[in-house]
Amino acid sequence: MKNEKSLDQQIVDVYRTIVAKKHPAYISGWPILTGYDIKTASYKGWKIVIFINTRNSVIKSSSGLGELSYGPVGYDTITFENKNQVRERLIRHLRLDRSDAIFIFDHSGRIDDDLEYALLQHEIEMGLRPMKIFLSHKGADKPMVRQFKKILEELGFDPWLDEDAMTAGVELERGILQGFKDSCAAIFFVTPNFQDEAYLSTEVNYAIQQKREKEDKFAIVTIVFAEGDRKGIVPELLKQYVWKEPASEIEAFREILRAIPVKVGDMKWK
Repeated sequence: MKNEKSLDQQIVDVYRTIVAKKHPAYISGWPILTGYDIKTASYKGWKIVIFINTRNSVIKSSSGLGELSYGPVGYDTITFENKNQVRERLIRHLRLDRSDAIFIFDHSGRIDDDLEYALLQHEIEMGLRPMKIFLSHKGADKPMVRQFKKILEELGFDPWLDEDAMTAGVELERGILQGFKDSCAAIFFVTPNFQDEAYLSTEVNYAIQQKREKEDKFAIVTIVFAEGDRKGIVPELLKQYVWKEPASEIEAFREILRAIPVKVGDMKWK
């Protein structure tokens, strides 16, 4: 039987089922499920459906953007490999926020990754998923890094620390890459123990990759520590980004909060 619902309604129905299964208590206030405007576009055979969250279920507007040019897309063609990067570019170009959503699909109609991305952003918007921050360090500095992790957790973040995030059997490099993909920032704790080699070098490369893809939605934070006359040496690849040399761990934490692309929540009574 032919589905008589519009394309955006079909997408929302699928998305509603996913949200209802995972967050049934929050569905009544969930982004786009409570009302949206719709914009449609295309790019070389790919359809692009943009949901603008309005929280108005009574009135819905619809408009077309036509065939997009290379500028906002940034790629000659869209593929399943670069689709997330295209989405990030369109989000910035259209000045969307986490309560909106973009679905990009070809003739196959495959939108699994779009649904996953929308759910992640909306969970963050609803305060149901803390932002991850990757903590890069040398093993000898783990006791100090654990203290930073605890404070970040108390502020509502979800710091990525290898000893907690890497489950048994996970391939090390693949686990590290996923940690970067899930994060909004990477903090490099550059002490005299820090050396730009092996997996630390890999982490630097992954951080730069995420910075290029996410731009202002990902921060590379380099904090240089000294121990007596010895001082950490910033890896060459990180020297293109600003680094700080705080006089204390408290000052270091202040620099971290200034640099990450996420605003710490307003103060409220416990």
